[in-house]
Order: sequence, then structure tokens, then C-alpha cells
Amino acid sequence: MGLPNECFALFASALALACVEQGRPGELGSDEAGETLGEGTGEEDTEPSEATEDTADGQAETDADTDDSVSTNGSEPFCGDGIVDDDELCDDGENSGNYGSCKPDCSGLAAHCGDGEINGPEQCDDANTVATDGCLSNCTIPRSCLEILEADPEVGDGEYPVAPRGPGYLFNTFCDMTTEGGGWTQISLPHLCNDDLEVVITAVEAAPTEGVDEACRPYTLDGEGNHTYTLDVLFPSGFSAFYTEGMIMKANAALENTSDIGPNFTQSVWTKAYGGGGTVSFGSGSDAGPVIAYNAFLAESVNCQACELAFGGDGTIHAVGSISTLFRVGWGESGPEFEGWYPWWAGVVYLR
Repeated sequence: MGLPNECFALFASALALACVEQGRPGELGSDEAGETLGEGTGEEDTEPSEATEDTADGQAETDADTDDSVSTNGSEPFCGDGIVDDDELCDDGENSGNYGSCKPDCSGLAAHCGDGEINGPEQCDDANTVATDGCLSNCTIPRSCLEILEADPEVGDGEYPVAPRGPGYLFNTFCDMTTEGGGWTQISLPHLCNDDLEVVITAVEAAPTEGVDEACRPYTLDGEGNHTYTLDVLFPSGFSAFYTEGMIMKANAALENTSDIGPNFTQSVWTKAYGGGGTVSFGSGSDAGPVIAYNAFLAESVNCQACELAFGGDGTIHAVGSISTLFRVGWGESGPEFEGWYPWWAGVVYLR
């Protein structure tokens, strides 16, 4: 049965459906009918249905509610929501007030590095980022010149405070920030016996006479026998290389005897520092033996009672077997005479 010869305006969810003439093939809304859903005739205006009006009103109310809210989740902002609001200086969410976090009332940071007060895990806190004043920007006290250089690569050579032993043992020493990349910490005699550095002297084979003089220089003197000693300087930050500067050893003989050192003996282990004569050597206490010794720079034997011998390896960088916390000086003497050494009469050592 055909459709009447008149058009009907159909609405479904506010969409106008086309009119279909009587006898025209196809179904309402199909492509075959020549009209598609959503195309209006344009001949008359349409009014929204009540359902459409209700939907629009509801949407407007929802929009109004959203506009009135100041929080993305529909709640009022508060200290502890993890968002720094206008009246807050910080907001970590939990705001525990613990070291390095935000205060519970969001009024500022709790105790932290840089507030000028020593708290939490800090060793120091001078509220600045200067690396050469004895307190690094991470609130730790530098244990070496290398730690200073790592904190500020622009630092040049100079005398700066370090504390190899840790907080409470800060002292000034020269830092070589130039040689082979810099970061070399100077170790000198005055600091060996004033508690600035932890030093251990060990008698592997003891001499009858041993000690440290008023200038902090260790010495030994045997009594017609052999002796071997080591001096360890503890360097907790660790070192993998060293060099000496101005290093001098001094003979210490008695009763018209002489101390002897020659090129024929090479010390290979720390436990024996003699062999037809004596020696003074340097290296790591973590290794089995020294890296270098005075003997290596002698062309002929030296026999004297109180002479001073300059170390021929000054300025040469010597690598040790592995990173170590023990810089070691070894020395000894042998023979039927009263003889010995001041192994560190003068000079300095640089560690890195």
C-alpha cells in the first residue's frame, strides 16, 4: 500500500527525517529513497522536544556546578593534596615534616640541607654552595681535595680545609687541582702526629731504639741486627695513585757506624725491608709490597752516619694495585752495626 500524497516531519532525538512521496520506491531513511538521515527539507523550522529541553537544562546545571568548583576532583584544595596552592609554599602530599620534606602546614620546607642548621644526616650546613670553605653543597665535610674538585670543577690550586678522618678533624692542606686532572691531597709531616690524620707505625721486626721526634719524624736504630717497620696513613676516601715532592730520608747511625743503602736490593714485600743494606719505600698497605723505593734511583751504594738522601722519584705519579685507604711507608736496615733511618725526614706526599 502506498504512502499518502503528503509529507510528514518525523523527529527522532531532534533529527529531521525526509519526506517520501507517494509511490516512490525505498524505505524511510535508506539510500535508495534518495534522502539520508540528518538531511532536512529546509522548508520549516522545528521546535525542540521536551526531552531535549530537559537534557539541555541538566547539562547547564552540571556546567554551573563545575564552574563553581576550584578543584579538579570536585573538592576544595587543602594542604596535603600534593598541589602547591596560592597560600602554600610547598605540598608533598603526605607532608610528614620529616627531614627534606614539607612542613605539615605547607608553610615551607622542614629541616633540609641549606637551611643553615645541622640536622638529619648532615655533617655541616653553612647555607651556601662554596666548595672550598670546609662544607660542601650537599652538607658533607670534604675528606679529600678530590671531593672538593668534584663539587666544583672550577676550583684551582690552593690551601683548603679537608677532614680525611671525618667530622671533627678538619685541617687545611694544599690541594693540587692541576696535575693530571687535579684532586691531589697533600700529606705532610705536621699532620702525622697531631691527630689530624690517623697514623699507625708497626714494628714487623723491632729495633731496640724507635720513636718520633719533636718535628713528627719517625726514626729507628738497631743494635747489630735487622729491623723492618711500616708507617700507615689512613685515607678513608681512598686513593689509587700518589706522587712525592721534596722527599728526603736521613741516615741514623751511632758509634761511628754507618747506615747503608745500595742499588742491589729491591724490596718486594712489606715484611722485609733489608738485604745487604736497608731501604725506604712507598706504596699501598693493601698491596703485598711497595711500588717504589729509594734503591731504584741509586747508581752506587751510600754509606753514611747522618747524611740526607733526596728521593729521585719526586713528581712521578705511581699507581697502586687497587683503590686503597692505606698509604704506606716502609723502611729497614740490616748488618752488624748500630744503624737505622729517618724514613721521612722532609717532603710531602700527594694522594688521589
